[in-house]
Amino acid sequence: MKKINKPLLITGGIIISLILLYFIYRDYRPELTLLLHMSHHNKLILLHMIRSHGIKDMLLLLALIATFNAIPGMSNSFVCIFVGLCYGPAIGFIINWLGNIIGNCGVMAVIRKIDLSRRTKKSKLLNSLMNQRHPLIGLTIGFMVPVIPSVLVNYAGARLNINRWHYLAMVAVGMAPTSFIYAFGGDALFKGDNKRLIGAVVAIVIVIALYVLVKKMIKRTRSNKEIPA
Repeated sequence: MKKINKPLLITGGIIISLILLYFIYRDYRPELTLLLHMSHHNKLILLHMIRSHGIKDMLLLLALIATFNAIPGMSNSFVCIFVGLCYGPAIGFIINWLGNIIGNCGVMAVIRKIDLSRRTKKSKLLNSLMNQRHPLIGLTIGFMVPVIPSVLVNYAGARLNINRWHYLAMVAVGMAPTSFIYAFGGDALFKGDNKRLIGAVVAIVIVIALYVLVKKMIKRTRSNKEIPA
């Protein structure tokens, strides 16, 4: 199978991101100007202006989330929070969620054709993801935790030959919590709603707890392999 040049693919993703950022900046420039001169009166005007943007800007933000998600080492959390600020928790969640699903599906579509580094293939985290007693649950948790590179989770799924419908279900479930947290947090941050902000913080703590759980699973897998037969 002919391999795709990984640096070229990443460069292409960065170029697409810059183009999307340009169009988003152009459409939101008046709002960004108001943000620099924030007052109670301007806040009401800003909320009306931001939430009057139509489908085109939703699609631009969705495409940016998907592209950032697909680029290794790139975080789309700031964009997802901005989406929550712009469109509120409900619509913001849908945009974040769909963007993250599309981004991961894009990675999965080409992951077998990319020549990953030996360090990535020998990763302890990758080894743990591939050797879980319940791999579907393990990979779903992997998608839930933002600090776990999605490329590793997708590569594990490819190596395990996960059925496409099972994969889609894992991504959909796994990306839902953080997609909502960012949208919810962005809306709460803009409105200055302390109760919602506390809720977002609690949710982040739960996500961190999931990460700790994944690390414990890695240690358990490693310990089991070290026990002599």
